[in-house]
Amino acid sequence: MSLCRSGIGIAALAVLLGVVPGAPADAAATAAASSSPAAPATQPEPFARVSLAVRGCSSCAHCRSTIRQMVRASAKGGEAKLGDDQVEVLYRSPVPVPLREVIHSLAENRLHDLSLVDVLFSARGTIRTAGDGSTRFVLAETGQSFPIAIDPAVRHPRDGTPVRLVALVNGWRAKGDLTLIARTIDLPS
Repeated sequence: MSLCRSGIGIAALAVLLGVVPGAPADAAATAAASSSPAAPATQPEPFARVSLAVRGCSSCAHCRSTIRQMVRASAKGGEAKLGDDQVEVLYRSPVPVPLREVIHSLAENRLHDLSLVDVLFSARGTIRTAGDGSTRFVLAETGQSFPIAIDPAVRHPRDGTPVRLVALVNGWRAKGDLTLIARTIDLPS
């Protein structure tokens, strides 16, 4: 009998829905958290983050080790973190992000019970509209770019303004181009 668990966990759903797990639920919890002495400094937001929601075997030692090896081999300098139902690859400094390779390392895995469900991409960069009307997200300091679709309901600054983007990655199930679908576009702090 396998000790592995199946299904999308609360953590993966929270990431996909943009909910922050562990956030204080009420004013009393907020007050208690803010009154604690000398809270540790949080690490700055990474340059880029790839969040891969997975379903299936990610709890046994063999599968976790195999997942780490697959992701590290394709991440090219990214730091891999495993959760119960999620794999995150963090890029702390500006480098080209091998998005397709990271995604395909899990999407095309040979583990008996692991499947990739969804992918979110978050990064610093700019949004630019080309002369032909196409829109691209250009990573800060690297120039790497991805086609992006922006819903009219998602508000964004003028062309070329530095932003922090959170986008769903579309097209990874096929062999064609990856397209980002903007979920939030914020000015960096």
